[in-house]
Order: sequence, then structure tokens, then C-alpha cells
Amino acid sequence: MQNIPFIQFIMAGIPAVPPGLENLLQINEVHVKQTRQSAFQTRCTYDVFTSDGCLIYRAEQEIECCGPRFNLQVQNLQGYNVMNLLLPNSCWGIQLQVFGPPGMLLGYIDKEWASFNSSFNILTALGQPSIKVKGPGWGGAFMSDVHFQVMTLDGSAPLGVITRVWRGVRKEFFSVNDNYKVQFPGDLDVKVKALLIACTFFIILKKHKRRKIRQYKRKKKEKKKQPPQQISPPIPAYIRYNQ
Repeated sequence: MQNIPFIQFIMAGIPAVPPGLENLLQINEVHVKQTRQSAFQTRCTYDVFTSDGCLIYRAEQEIECCGPRFNLQVQNLQGYNVMNLLLPNSCWGIQLQVFGPPGMLLGYIDKEWASFNSSFNILTALGQPSIKVKGPGWGGAFMSDVHFQVMTLDGSAPLGVITRVWRGVRKEFFSVNDNYKVQFPGDLDVKVKALLIACTFFIILKKHKRRKIRQYKRKKKEKKKQPPQQISPPIPAYIRYNQ
């Protein structure tokens, strides 16, 4: 009986496809490429391709004052929103909310904070855990592809993989754009495919956050190493008068 929610979520027969997600029906792989031009660009933009290089979606992160910590809109080529990813602006808001049109809740992406690796749980719209995405541990995949294994909740069967593609030393050090590859069974529920793509964006968000923390700590450490500026003592009044 414990496997019933998982079976209903994954093997739903011929489920109703949310508008705009029809492009995910017959495919088993997508590529997510970051397209921002520089590290100084305030908005992160992404393109989503099929395995044969066909562009199907564009995504853009919206940054608002006092808004959610993460708000990403995914649109099809006609400009219609097909997914909305929201991370509430709250100290306890650690679940990424994934919506489809028109405002349909597809599910949640939950980060496992207690683990020593980057692991995520994919939840149904009812909040039931259904899929686990497990990343490498500390120091894993150095200067190579980084694999996040997609598996059943108990870890007994693989369902796919999310891969951060290693682009070579030059591009990794001098380019701010990342490339990810998402592989899943072709007959997987379209909603689950959309949630795996949303999980990929969540992985990118966490990676950029860690990068900013490292940069902040590096600058703070360099600032401490700098010798304090010597301030000349004020000239006494009688000396200024004699001058």
C-alpha cells in the first residue's frame, strides 16, 4: 500500500497534460543552458532544448524588492507561461513550489539539509514524497561531469539522471554559464518531467548561492589581511599658529 501514491504519480496511464507541457510528452532528455551574458547581469536567463537541439522553452528569473527569494518563469516559444517556480521569502521557506498553467500546483522540490550531499525530494501536489534526487558528496566529481541520480524514494530503482556538464577548464573558469542535461524515461508522467526540470533549476540556484558565499568569504578574508591605514595625528594648535 505504501507504493500506491508513487505508482499513481509516475504511472498515471494517459494523464491530462497541463497546457504548454505537451513538448515533454515524447522526449526522454532535455538540456538546460544558462544564457546570461556576464556575471554582472541581474537577471538569470535559460534556454531549454531537446536532445537534438530544438529550443522548446525559455526561462527568466525575476528579481523583485521584498518579493520571493526565487521566482522563475518558464515560457514556450509563443510567450505563454508554462511553469512558475517560487521559493517564498521566508526563513522557513525551503520548499520550491512548482506551478503549471493556469496556476495548477504540480508539486514541490524539497532540499535535504541534513545530508552531506546535494539531495532533493520531489513531492506531489499533496505533499507526498515520490522521487529522490541524490547528488555527489563533498569533493565528488572534481573537474568532470556532476551527476544527480534520480531514483525511487527507497533508492531501489533508478529513474534517470540530472547532469551538470563539464565544459572544460577554460570555460569553467572564464564563463558564468552552466549547462545541464536531464534524462528520464520517455513514458514518465509529463508532470514528473516538469518537476525534474524544476529540480534542475533549484540545483542551479543552490550552486550560485554557494558561489556567492565563497566569494563573500574570500573578500572578507582578503580585507582582514590588508594592513590598517595609518592616520596622521592632528597638528597641535601652537605649531599651526607658528607656521
